[in-house]
Amino acid sequence: MIDHAKYLPVLAVLNAVGKVGAIQEKRDSLKVWFGDTEIELRLNDKRIRLGKTRIALPQPVRKPGTQWLVPTEFLTTALPQLTQQAIEYKGAGNRIFVGDVKPLTFALRLDPASNGARVTVQFSESVTVRTAASNGKWYLYFGDRPVQPLEQSYRFQDPYVSEIHFDDQDGVPKLVITPTASGLNFYPTSAEGGRILLADVLKPPPPAPSQRPPTGESPAIAQGPTPSTTPPDGAGQPVPGVPGLPLPVVVLDPGHGAGDAGARGRDGVREKDLAAQLTARVRLALLATRKYRVQLTRVGDVSLSFEQRETAANTARAAVYLSFHAGDFGNTTPRIAVFSYRGTPPEQPESRPLLTPWNQIQQAHLVRSRQLAHALEERFAQIPGLTADRAAEAPVRALRSIDAPAVAIEIGSLNADQDSGPLTNPSFQQQLATAIAAGLEAFRGGSP
Repeated sequence: MIDHAKYLPVLAVLNAVGKVGAIQEKRDSLKVWFGDTEIELRLNDKRIRLGKTRIALPQPVRKPGTQWLVPTEFLTTALPQLTQQAIEYKGAGNRIFVGDVKPLTFALRLDPASNGARVTVQFSESVTVRTAASNGKWYLYFGDRPVQPLEQSYRFQDPYVSEIHFDDQDGVPKLVITPTASGLNFYPTSAEGGRILLADVLKPPPPAPSQRPPTGESPAIAQGPTPSTTPPDGAGQPVPGVPGLPLPVVVLDPGHGAGDAGARGRDGVREKDLAAQLTARVRLALLATRKYRVQLTRVGDVSLSFEQRETAANTARAAVYLSFHAGDFGNTTPRIAVFSYRGTPPEQPESRPLLTPWNQIQQAHLVRSRQLAHALEERFAQIPGLTADRAAEAPVRALRSIDAPAVAIEIGSLNADQDSGPLTNPSFQQQLATAIAAGLEAFRGGSP
């Protein structure tokens, strides 16, 4: 918001609906080549030029810091001419619909239930909902369907559910349910062919009273899974062929977020967005194998410290940790590099002290981290057109305090002289995701 008007970053908007070919930036003007059209913006000017046409905006072009901003009216005045498609924008929501799109809508209510509450979501069409839990919240994913919520957020004065809000900032539409207290159980079911979702939030049942065993017999000890309020994706699925053994947890860390945008390409692509896109595809590729549970350190465009990311990974007892980044690799693109943490492995890896300083915990996993890096590098080298660097070691801060085999994956090149199109190509990102799933399979194949 600037002077009571809502603004948007013009390069991000254009890249969301098409492809920015090049930009030419001066101190008080910006030229953007979008398809066959040259767009010119001038600082503090209410008029913009699209080819030979001039369009008036209600508010002037702004540039606070490094981003060129246009008022939201740009969406309905300039964007239809640039895309040659209908544009639907509702000021109450932070989303636009381009072309002949019929978004999914839903109505939501919360009702009391015995020992809990029931969430009822009624959809305008049948939808397949996938559920997951992370960081003490429950997530209802709607797949790739475009969604227009009637309300962005619902708050309740309820002893079981405090808030339900809609989020699609990372491109994945979802409802996020925040329980009022920890230790509650979540039971979702669908009805009426997928048009209704019923989700019960209930207190766990009391433990059954113990019975004294008959004289002369020893009591049998039954051990079940430890209750958790933050199970990752796929929780409860056993390891194939090993009854009762939980799936290993893979923690995916999309680098940067919120005000920390990271590197930026010539066409306005930002590192934080690219990392989130790639992480989303890797997550789906891993879940499709049904061999892992997956947890993200960052959901949506939020800012997290290194300590918050480390805590998420270590409390989830990660089996593998992958941190995603993008940067300047010069003129070579697309290019990828995998880094493990630089350090000295202990002489006796099997002997680990009872207490280890937080900033030294990765030292115990250096050998396996290097093996993971090499397994991924071998798969990346098989992708046509991709330059894959040799796996290397570096003092990567994001890996230092991870209590698991951990690597950082960096793709590029993101710089002012390179087109970022190859990196945002869905086919390329899917190839990377498939390679990562294959690399993990090879790495885990040698692990007990």
